[in-house]
Amino acid sequence: MRIWGLIGLLAIFLGGCQGGGGTVREDSRSHQFLNLQGGQLTLHQRLWVEAGRARVFVQDGQVSKSINDYAPQCNFEVDSVAHQGMAIEADVFLIERVQAVMEEVVQLRPLQLASLKLVGMDGEEGVSAYFEGYHFWLSSPKQPHVRRLTCYGAFAEPGDLQPPTLQEIRTVLGDIAHISF
Repeated sequence: MRIWGLIGLLAIFLGGCQGGGGTVREDSRSHQFLNLQGGQLTLHQRLWVEAGRARVFVQDGQVSKSINDYAPQCNFEVDSVAHQGMAIEADVFLIERVQAVMEEVVQLRPLQLASLKLVGMDGEEGVSAYFEGYHFWLSSPKQPHVRRLTCYGAFAEPGDLQPPTLQEIRTVLGDIAHISF
C-alpha cells in the first residue's frame, strides 16, 4: 500500500509542474493556467477573526465554522493569534505570491500492538489523505496583519488529489471576495 502512496505523490508533484509558479487552472474543462501573482483580491465585506484564532473559513460563499472537507474551501489568515478578536476590513489586497501547497491531514493506521511490531507482524502502514491547494500571499498598506488567503480542493487520497480551479475558488468566495488579474 505504501508504494501506491509514493507513486501517487510523485504523480502529484509531476502534474504540479504543468502550471508553474503563481498559476492556477482556470476551470476543470480548461487546460489554461492563469498567473495570479500580481493580481488583486477584493474583499467586499468585513470578516471577524475570533480571539485566539488566526483564520476565518469560507465555503459556498459564506463564512463558516463547520467546513465540508470533501468540497473546495478557503480561509483568510492573519499573522497572530495573540489578539482579543480582530476584523479584516473590506479592502483591495495585492497578491504578492502564489504558492502551491499540499497538506497531509490524516494518516489512518491500524492498531499496532507492541508484541506484533517486535516480530514484524504489525500489518499495513495505513493510508494518508491530503488537501492540495494554494497560499495567496496578500498585502495591503492599511492592513499589514492580513497574511494570506489559503484555498484547498477536496480532501482525497494522493491519486485523486486536485487543487481548486479559479472557478471553484470564486464559487467558494461567492460575494465575500473576488480575485482578478
